[in-house]
Amino acid sequence: MYLRDLDEPAPVRKKGRVISDTPLLPMPTDADELARCLADPEWRLFSGCLYKIMIKGDDKVGPGGLMEEGDAFVLPFKPNRAQRRFIKRLWHRNLILKARQLGFTTLIAIMWLDHALFNADQRCGIIAQDREAAEAIFADKVKFGYENLPTEIRERFPLARDSATQLKFAHNNSSIRVATSMRSGTIHRLHVSEFGKICAKYPDKAAEVVTGSIPAVPTNGILVIESTAEGREGEFFNMVQLAEAKHASKQVLTPKDYRFHFYAWWQEPKYRLDSSTVPITREEHDYSDMVQDKVRQDMGIECHIDADQRAWYVATKRADFSGKEERMWQEYPSFPAEAFQISTVGNYYAKDMIELRKRRGITRVPRLDLPVNTYWDIGRSD
Repeated sequence: MYLRDLDEPAPVRKKGRVISDTPLLPMPTDADELARCLADPEWRLFSGCLYKIMIKGDDKVGPGGLMEEGDAFVLPFKPNRAQRRFIKRLWHRNLILKARQLGFTTLIAIMWLDHALFNADQRCGIIAQDREAAEAIFADKVKFGYENLPTEIRERFPLARDSATQLKFAHNNSSIRVATSMRSGTIHRLHVSEFGKICAKYPDKAAEVVTGSIPAVPTNGILVIESTAEGREGEFFNMVQLAEAKHASKQVLTPKDYRFHFYAWWQEPKYRLDSSTVPITREEHDYSDMVQDKVRQDMGIECHIDADQRAWYVATKRADFSGKEERMWQEYPSFPAEAFQISTVGNYYAKDMIELRKRRGITRVPRLDLPVNTYWDIGRSD
């Protein structure tokens, strides 16, 4: 339904206008127009008419940029910037390396629910890292999305089964399930949430996902594996390395290959604080400058980290992770390699390497079929 092969995605348009950048559309009152809209998967996802989600209080900003009070809010679902980018690049197999709290599990729960509602005999699944996470995803995202459909729409989709982990629909025999493992039968849509954490904490379960759950997705199905980083070992790390290499070399992907998706913290609009409230050291500014240069040089995209973004990054590092930079790299990476890198604090040449990158001293050179000599003066007393 949403499958596209767009390396340079265009805006999603409906009747000449960009849906994703317009206000919420009204629910059609004419029966024929409603039928046409419900047959359009783009309208169902982007209009804001069908699905509702719960968001955290810090995702909702009130007048003047102040956070509104409350633990959670119910809002019509419309994909955010990162989610729209993902939808437009959706492939048969997808591997997402990301910063935290970008809403991918919410997005995919809605996409899978939508696919099950409007397509017959489909099996959609979400694998969570543990039982508690599975129950939360099912209750707060899948079941919440179904129960908060407009009444006249929900009545068209009665339930044949309503358990603690599964919804099965009576009108078309499709279902959506959330669990910690899935092996039996065909799974037409599968999402593995926080696979890096599964690999780190439950290696046996990770092996079962690789050998049992992933092969259950047919070639024409859709598989999404997403996670923040969790160390330089395990299945997720290995899969990221392979997918990123194919992305960098611009290889043509087969339906069995993973398309690499990366979402940095600095690409998220809500990650910013008033810079006048956060003191930033020279070294912290140097880090942001290095990121800008590295992203432009290695990823080929423009990156400008402004003062308010720098303030958010520094405040988050200090408050949430006691100043530990490696935790920020893991949870809020700036570029793909950083998600798995180890802290250079205490390393002899860490600052020198930063300066070298800033003046573009690390670069690419033509590979010659000739011997190459390098000379190093490391020194002993300096």
